Order: sequence, then structure tokens, then C-alpha cells
Amino acid sequence: MKIQGFRKFSQLGEKKEELDPVELSDGNLTPDELPMNPNLPEETKKEEVPASTKELKEPRKSKSKVNENVKRIGKIAKFPKNSKASTAYNYLEDIKISKKSIWYLMIEKQDNELQMVKYNNKEGVNLAQFVSELKTYYIDMYKGNKEVCEQVNNISIGGNDKFTTITNIPLIQVNGKKIISRITEDLIRLLSK
Repeated sequence: MKIQGFRKFSQLGEKKEELDPVELSDGNLTPDELPMNPNLPEETKKEEVPASTKELKEPRKSKSKVNENVKRIGKIAKFPKNSKASTAYNYLEDIKISKKSIWYLMIEKQDNELQMVKYNNKEGVNLAQFVSELKTYYIDMYKGNKEVCEQVNNISIGGNDKFTTITNIPLIQVNGKKIISRITEDLIRLLSK
């Protein structure tokens, strides 16, 4: 099979072909005369309006009033009673709190439940294990008072190393303080350093 018009490199120098002369214009071509003219939209009279940067400067408004009563105690952010853990976490994300400065979130639910959420997953303690050891500490501390030991023993601890719920906290007073207040204060004192 022979291909027409195919030449070897050695044949290129033998016969010189003449090219047609090209006229150069002054560049004043209409859009229709331009080669490969793209299909552009027609000019409009609309003015471009810059985007609002208000949302970039201010954090999102959360649906709850979480931000008014957040207390920062060392490495713990204590949120108002009955806040949702997800709302609290999102609030800290919205205001761009450094995870180096806050490690834990604490939320008191009702009168007999406490939630701890780890905000900085790389630092701190295993929350479930830590709270279990705190419960054992209270049982040892009040071993002389059988009624208090039974009540403390009924406290339920659920969760994992990043999220812990302490439920069934008795509504008793020990040394003039509710036991939930004592647990909260001890957790803050131990974890806020």
C-alpha cells in the first residue's frame, strides 16, 4: 500500500514549494471576521454587586442563647443548663476557639445528669475511664456513710473516651452541697489545669 503525499525526510530539500502571499491587516476586524470567535453573551446593563462579608466577620447566629452564659474555666467551657452538646460544640467552632485553649465541654442536664464532651481529641484524658475512677473515689471517700455509698454506686456512666454522660446522680446533699455540684466542681478542678 502506497500513501500519496508521503515523503521521506531526505526528499524535503529537493523541491521547494511556493506559498501564497498573506496580506496583513491593521487589526481592525469586526467580531464576525475574527477567526474562532466564541459565542459570548451580549453586553448587559447590570452592575456587579460585591458579595456581603458580614457573615465572614460575624459568627453564625445559633438558634439558642448558648453564647450568653458560657463560662470558661481553664481548659473547660461550661455551658448553660440543658444545652445540647452538638450546639455547644458548633458554637465553639463558629467563634473559632482554639482547641489548644479548650479541651472539654461540660453541660449539666436536668438535676441529675452531666455531660462531658472532648473538644480537643488529641489532648486530655479518656473521659469514661476518668469519670469511673472519680466515682470509685467518692465511694472510698464516703465509705463510712453507707447510704451515700449506695446512692453514689447507683450513678451510671456511659460513653467513650470522647463523650461521657453521668446519669442517675442522686439528689442528696453531702457536707452542705448537692452531689452533682460536688462532681461538677471536682471535674472542673481536676480537668481545667
